[in-house]
Amino acid sequence: MTTTALRPPVPVASRVWAETWRLVVVVLVGLFLFATVWSTTEVDTISDSRLGAHLLVDFAVGVVAVVLVPFRHRAPLLVGVLVVAASTVSTLAAGAAALALVSLVTRRRPLEIAIGSAALVAATLAGEDLFPEQEPTPLWQVAIAAVVCTALLVAVGIAIGQRRALLDGLRERAALLERDQQLREDRAREQERAHLAREMHDVLGHRLSLVALHAGALEYRGRSLSPEETVEAAGVVRAEAHSALTELRDVLGVLRDPADATTGTAPPQPTLRDLPALLDEARRSGADVTATTAPASADAPDAVGRHAYRVVQEGLTNARRHAAGQPVTVTVDVVHGPALRVRVTNPTAHRAEQATATPDAATSDAATPDAAPAGHGLRGLAERARLLGGSFSAGRDASGTHVVEAVLPWTA
Repeated sequence: MTTTALRPPVPVASRVWAETWRLVVVVLVGLFLFATVWSTTEVDTISDSRLGAHLLVDFAVGVVAVVLVPFRHRAPLLVGVLVVAASTVSTLAAGAAALALVSLVTRRRPLEIAIGSAALVAATLAGEDLFPEQEPTPLWQVAIAAVVCTALLVAVGIAIGQRRALLDGLRERAALLERDQQLREDRAREQERAHLAREMHDVLGHRLSLVALHAGALEYRGRSLSPEETVEAAGVVRAEAHSALTELRDVLGVLRDPADATTGTAPPQPTLRDLPALLDEARRSGADVTATTAPASADAPDAVGRHAYRVVQEGLTNARRHAAGQPVTVTVDVVHGPALRVRVTNPTAHRAEQATATPDAATSDAATPDAAPAGHGLRGLAERARLLGGSFSAGRDASGTHVVEAVLPWTA
């Protein structure tokens, strides 16, 4: 990447103004030197025709040098050498030669600096004999003055070049920081989307599976139910659907305008303290749930407890969806670390075996069609465990029992 590519585009008006005032300064310096040199030149020894020719050549070459100066950016070395050479026979070109040398030095290329500096010193010494003064200056003094002036011009050019390089470096750094900030924002948005997707799946998946379960049972056994049982089942469906809508509204509240006084903050997340209510809700839906919770698990931080709650919730949802009617065992204990181990197990059985086993199992199976397979929830639980530095596994063991297990560490 070149530094010039990092420079912002300069408006045309600014470029015209920058070049104009430089040319004005060049012309003024040239006119000053033109007047100074010719006013101190011994004209008595020069004929009028020769003097006129000298003045005409000085003026013409100076004009040509001033015209060449704006093209120094396209061919810095060539234009610089030509303008410096023109200053040998033209005092009017001296200002243009100084500007061309400074512009050449700003590129900070040693060979170009050496060529330009040598050309200016040589032009100064060579031009000394073309303008006989009333009081001639010793050549060694002219040489010292030429070297000092050239060194000053080189120093100015190097300072300008370093300043430009510094500005280009700052622009590059700002561009890199801006790109890095954009990448961080993109990653943050992706993480937030993934977080919201996990929360919405965990919250809605559990509620909607209950709605599907009771609605399926109502559809399957609707003709054999009494009006009171039908009303009760419909009431359960309505209550679960209302709860799903409420929790959806809470989750979507974090996406609204933070300036809104009624929304914009994340709703309270359930933790292990809310686990008994979740288990009771599952039992009321007809699930056979056995839970064992170690007393030491109450010391787990809320962040760990929140993830543990989601593991149990997803385990119950998957058991209800894929092994309806089977008993579910929930175990929450503390292992060395300390770490919280959450384990949800349930036997798996073929659907045909469930259909012939009990009517309730067949009813539940009818309520949970294969059109809604699991998968996203387990991936979300694995991501939760990874964020905490823990482990997660899900699958069948040798006995055919489906096991969902997460180990979630926390610091004491």
